[in-house]
Amino acid sequence: MPLLDPTSNESKYSKLSSAALIGATTPTSTRLWVRLYRPGTWYLAVSAQPLRGDLVRLGDLPVAQYLKDQGIKTVYLKAQTLGFETDVTGVFDVDGLKPGTTYYYALISDERDPTKVGRRTEIGGDRPRFFVTPPLAPNTLTFGFYSCHDPVSADGSAGAWPLMHQQLADQRATFVIGGGDQVYVDTNKKNGFLDIWEWLKDNKDELLQAYKKGKGYDKSGIERYLCNLYRWFYRVYWNVPSQREIYERLPQYMIWDDHEIMDGWGSLTNAERRKRISLLFESSNNTTTNQMLVDLMWRAACRVYYEYQHSHNPPTPIDLNDPDACQWDYAFEQGRSAFYVLDMRGHHDVEADDPYKLLGSAQMKRFATWLKSPAVEAADAVFVVSPVPVMHWRNAVTNYADIGSFKDDCMDEWDHKTNQAERKHLLDQVFATLGSSGKPVVFLSGDVHCAAVFRLLHKRYPTAKVFQVTSSAISRMPAPGVLKLAISAGGSMPGINDIVCERWYAMAGSKNFAMLQVRPSLDGTHTEVLVELHWPGGDDGELTKRRVLLK
Repeated sequence: MPLLDPTSNESKYSKLSSAALIGATTPTSTRLWVRLYRPGTWYLAVSAQPLRGDLVRLGDLPVAQYLKDQGIKTVYLKAQTLGFETDVTGVFDVDGLKPGTTYYYALISDERDPTKVGRRTEIGGDRPRFFVTPPLAPNTLTFGFYSCHDPVSADGSAGAWPLMHQQLADQRATFVIGGGDQVYVDTNKKNGFLDIWEWLKDNKDELLQAYKKGKGYDKSGIERYLCNLYRWFYRVYWNVPSQREIYERLPQYMIWDDHEIMDGWGSLTNAERRKRISLLFESSNNTTTNQMLVDLMWRAACRVYYEYQHSHNPPTPIDLNDPDACQWDYAFEQGRSAFYVLDMRGHHDVEADDPYKLLGSAQMKRFATWLKSPAVEAADAVFVVSPVPVMHWRNAVTNYADIGSFKDDCMDEWDHKTNQAERKHLLDQVFATLGSSGKPVVFLSGDVHCAAVFRLLHKRYPTAKVFQVTSSAISRMPAPGVLKLAISAGGSMPGINDIVCERWYAMAGSKNFAMLQVRPSLDGTHTEVLVELHWPGGDDGELTKRRVLLK
C-alpha cells in the first residue's frame, strides 16, 4: 500500500488555503497570524484607512512604492518569508497602534511575476479586513467563549458559529476565547473521516519502511510527516466561513485540550498510548518502536498546535525541540479584568512523579504567583480558563464509570478521585487569595458538550464570589439531552470539606456558546458578570439564550 501524502490528500473535504487571524491584542499592539496558500515573501500592511486601487496587481510595483503612490499611510509594513517548514504560517507582531482605533490590514505578495502570482493581495483585496484595538479604560467588557469545534461529527454543520458571529457583532464584543478542542484528530472514524491514531496503527509498517535509516529510523523525517498529518486536520476544521470571519475580525485567545493530541492524552499511561497503535498479535519486541512513534506524534502535535494556536497567544517560553519544557499556560488582561489560561494537557501525566498530575508543579506555582500579582490585585473581575470544568458531573458518574472506554474521560475530570487533592490545592489558593476581595472569580470551561453555571461557596469565605461557567460544544454533536440528569445538582464537593456548590443552570442536548459581560452594578457599588448561554432555537436561524447574572 503506498504511503499517504498528507500535503496533497484532499479527501472529500475542502481545506483552508489562505487565512488570517487576529491574536493577542492590547490597546497599542496585536499579534496577527496568517496562513498563505504558497511559500514566498509576504507583506503585512496595516493602515488606519482602507486600502484602495489596483490591489490585484499593484501596478506591478514594489509594495511600499504602490502604497506611497496611492497616498496610503501605513502604521505597519513588514515582510516575512514563509515556507512549508511552518505550513506557510507566521505571526506578525504589530505595535505602535492607538487605543480604540479601527485598523485595516492586507497580506500582499512580494512576487511581481504574474505567471507565478496572479493575485498579489491575497487577503484584504476582495473586501476590507479590519480589527479594532480596545480602549484604554472601558466601562464594560464583552467577550465570547466557545469550545469543542467539530463540524465533521455533525455532517459538516457549522453549528452555532453563525449565531456567535451575529452576537459578537451585535454586542460589540472585544475578543473571543477558544477553550479547547479546536480540532478533533481522533474521534471521527465512524463518520468515514481520518482518525490520526487509527491511521498510524494501520499504516505504521509503510511509514517505518519509508523512513528506515540504517539500523534505525529517520526520526526527523517521521516527525515532519506526522506534522503534515496534524496540519491537515487544522486546515479542514478551520475552513468554516462563519468561524473564519470571527477569527479574522476579533482577537482570539486559545488553549488546547486532548483532541488536538489524542483522546484522553495525559490520562492514559504510556502502555495504553502504545496500545492505540499496536496491531493484533503484534510482537512485544515492537514496544520500543511503538513508543518512538507515540513520542514523535506528541512532538508533532505540539509543533502544529504552536503553529496554528499558541503562536498568536501572549508569548511564553517555547522550545519545540523539547516540548516537555514548553509553557503553554499564560495570562493576559483586557479592560479591568485579569485572565489566566490553564494548560491541562502539556504537562498532564498520570504516571508523573508529581503531586499535580493535571497541571504540573511548575504551572501550579506560576498560577499561585499570578493570583497575587498586581494585575489581579487591580482587576475588577478575574477569569480562569480551565479546559475541563472544576465542577460539572455528579460524583457517581466521574468516579464509578471510569472503566473501559470511559476511563480516560473520567480521569480527565477534576472531580475524579485521582485529581481531587490537586483541585483542592487550586481552589484553596483561589479562595485564600481572592475570597475576601468581593470581586467575581469565574472559571470558564468546555470539554463536556453541554452547558452549566455553578456557584462555589466556601465556609470560611462567605462573601466570596466564585463561579464555574461551562459552554460546549459550538459545533460538535452535543451530549444527549438526557445527560442533564448526570450533571451535578450541587452540594458538597468531594475532597474539599469547606466547599459546597449551587447549580444555577444546566443544559444538555444543544450546541452552544457563551457571551460574557463585565460591568458595574446599577448602584455602582460592585462589579458583576452577566453570562448569556446561546444555542440554536429553531429552523430559521432563531436564537435561544439563558441569562445568568453572577453577582
